[in-house]
Amino acid sequence: MAIDKLPAGLGNSTPLTTNKYKQNIGNEAAPNAAKNTVSPSQDSVTLTPQAQRLSQVQQNLANTSAPDNSAKIAALKKAVNEGSYQVDSDKLAANISSFEQDLKGL
Repeated sequence: MAIDKLPAGLGNSTPLTTNKYKQNIGNEAAPNAAKNTVSPSQDSVTLTPQAQRLSQVQQNLANTSAPDNSAKIAALKKAVNEGSYQVDSDKLAANISSFEQDLKGL
């Protein structure tokens, strides 16, 4: 159907004011709007002890400055590139185990 051949009553000549339902246009409020408003309820949030501890840890980390490890990192990079870096498997296993235990404590 072509848009210029709409059925009678659907063209631009139909005034919008003939609608039997009142429409709120712009900032006009409905007459009963004040009666139907509901006061907002107070929401609350409770954090678990673990979440509180995590928040404290994050704040502590944000307030501390990072140590300067650039010299140590440069020495490690040099040792790895030269092939002279040796992994101490016992120390690595102990560090991994310690890290796991620290995670369980959180």
